[in-house]
Amino acid sequence: MTLIVNDSIVEDIKNTLPKSRRKLAPTVSALSTPTAPPPPSPRSDRIQHLGMDSNFVEVPLPMDKLSLSSHESDIGCERNQMFIVLLSAGSFNPPTYMHLRMFELAKDALEAQGYVVIGGYMSPANDAYKKMDLLPAIHRVQLCELACRSSSFVMVDPWEAKQSSYQRTLTVLSRIQGSLCHGGSIKKESLKVLLLCGSDLLESFVIPGVWLVDQVSTICRDFGIVCIRREGKDIENIIASNEILQQHKSNIFSVDEIVPNQISSTKVRECIRRGLSVKYLTPDEVIDYIKVHKLFISDC
Repeated sequence: MTLIVNDSIVEDIKNTLPKSRRKLAPTVSALSTPTAPPPPSPRSDRIQHLGMDSNFVEVPLPMDKLSLSSHESDIGCERNQMFIVLLSAGSFNPPTYMHLRMFELAKDALEAQGYVVIGGYMSPANDAYKKMDLLPAIHRVQLCELACRSSSFVMVDPWEAKQSSYQRTLTVLSRIQGSLCHGGSIKKESLKVLLLCGSDLLESFVIPGVWLVDQVSTICRDFGIVCIRREGKDIENIIASNEILQQHKSNIFSVDEIVPNQISSTKVRECIRRGLSVKYLTPDEVIDYIKVHKLFISDC
């Protein structure tokens, strides 16, 4: 906030002082040169760098599975190598083998085109998402941690889940990109953070009122999308039906499922409620956690 002071205000202030002290009250013109403000703290500098609200809960981005060391000579260099980080944002209520397979499918397809996938993130939605039957974020984050334990490159980013309010997908993409590029370990022009999704989510982009139009445009233009084709969904028609998707279709990667996978979190929850086995639908560690904490037994 900038304080504007004029001579009349200064004179009023002087008149309120005892006469013995009035000569000590400096006018604006007599004020000494203000001292420079203290340098920003590392946290405030990071907030400004990421372009985010100062009220966010700071959570470090996991980087333990990023394959930076194997590409150390390439990252940040001037050659035209493009490095990819995948983001899957969703409820993960609970995570299933389908969620994990999407990362593998995307990685294979992108690397076949010459890209280098250095990591992937699952970002469980905030509790404020208010979806029916949604488990508390503390459980869903832990379930995702257990689900991706066997993956060599997929990690869990708990930042979105730990915020005090609902966070949009564009904010999560920007946070990951900013965290990876902050400090210069990866140059922004050498990195693409792509939204990993199924064709049903891509289809929701064209439904009025579901997404903010300007954010869809920014996601498609500044980031990109890897869309796993689901049975019965025509990705090309979805793209052609929307001006924004059509404009940025070169930044939307379509991936076919050679082995169709129809596992869904909804069906897994239904099986659990009916007392049916969910083995081979989700990792055993996830099943054990659900049993120990008696999750999905009754409506949340």
